[in-house]
Amino acid sequence: MAAPTNPRQHVFALFALGAGFGAMFLLGQALPDLAGLFASEPAPLHAQGRGPVNPPPPKREITQASGQPEIVYTETSGGSATANGFVAVTGSYGVGTSVLYVLDTNSRQLAVYEARGGSSEQRRIVLVGARKIDLDLQIEGYNDDSEFDYVRLQKMFDKRGKKDHEPKTGLEPGAGR
Repeated sequence: MAAPTNPRQHVFALFALGAGFGAMFLLGQALPDLAGLFASEPAPLHAQGRGPVNPPPPKREITQASGQPEIVYTETSGGSATANGFVAVTGSYGVGTSVLYVLDTNSRQLAVYEARGGSSEQRRIVLVGARKIDLDLQIEGYNDDSEFDYVRLQKMFDKRGKKDHEPKTGLEPGAGR
């Protein structure tokens, strides 16, 4: 086809070309909606035909026993408790994920657990790690970027003199208010 020589023909050709692109765009936008009318489930979108990187888990029928409310985990701050030589400390990180530290002060053993909430398929509790920490507690410094290292701080305390050998907690009888 020959190029338009008349300026009016040139404008009309540009308008027709723009209208054609616009019509193709609108048709492309409407096709997924029209295909959804005839399909029972919309087709998944796959990047360049490769499919999803991690395929979704197979669908399972979720049944909840009647009369049992669903468990909901709130985003509250952590807590702690002590009894019979055990210290337990909880905290949360992330949505629906909590951590539990259990310390046996008699045997100096530490265990860390992670608990996840959510739907019945996602709920779980996992032992993250455990170890005996008696030797850890004997280390004077490790990854210590504080202002004073242990030896320098000890020299500063020795230099000021020894007034009280044991630090006061404020809980002693007669500590007064």
